[in-house]
This record gives sequence, structure tokens and C-alpha cells, in this order.
Amino acid sequence: MTSVEWNDSLQIGIPLIDDQHRTLIDRLNDVSEAIEGQQGEREIVKTLGFLSEYADFHFSAEEKHMEAHEYPGLELQQKKHREFTDMVAKLERDFEEEGSTKALAESINTFLANWLTHHIQGMDLQFGDFLSEKGVSLPTDS
Repeated sequence: MTSVEWNDSLQIGIPLIDDQHRTLIDRLNDVSEAIEGQQGEREIVKTLGFLSEYADFHFSAEEKHMEAHEYPGLELQQKKHREFTDMVAKLERDFEEEGSTKALAESINTFLANWLTHHIQGMDLQFGDFLSEKGVSLPTDS
């Protein structure tokens, strides 16, 4: 299963968002460890709840910073954030219909690994680069 270690190359430069990304990586690692120990089912409820809260709070904070700095990729980010939210809703429906299964735990793991690879390491880092190029220095309590 996927296991990821946080490192400075994943930082975008907004401490609140970076902390949230760290927490998402921790959840990915928790699900991976649980699956490997054949205990993935127990992590599903905890992870789905986290993902819903993460989407609401994290995306709102991230988009607020993008708007404030006139980030040209805001609309695409919003689209990807909606796709994330839609996928979490699908995973929640799967849980309601099928219960806590190993297959669902593996789907969550794959979803989070893909999100890390394609969104955080791609799109979010582009936003960090954009801020750096603009010379934006954000306070640590953003």
C-alpha cells in the first residue's frame, strides 16, 4: 500500500494549508497501515469523516488565498475540489450500501494517493510557485 513521508518539497508556503496537507498524508498512511494489517475496515468511518471536514475547511481556505492573490488557476482548482468532494460523497454512498469493506478501504487509499500525486504535488505546488514568483510572504498564522 501507499506510504508517504512529508517533506519540505510538498510545502506551498501557506502554513495552514501545508499543515492540512500533512494531516491528509497522515490519514493516507493510517489507511495504508490498517489495510496492510488487515484492519482497513476500522479506518473507513474515521477517514470518510475526516475527508468531508477536510474538503469543507481546506478547500475554502485554499481558494480564499487564491482569490486574494488573484491566482489565474482558481477556476481549475475549484473544479478539482468539486471532483474531490463528489468522490468523497461516492465513497460515503458505497459505505452506506456495502458497509466497511477491504475493497472500500483500498479505494480510499488509492484515491488519496492519486490526490497527493496529481493535485497536491502538481496543482497546489504550482500555486506555491505562483506565490513565490509574486514575492508573496504569508504570515505563519494564515
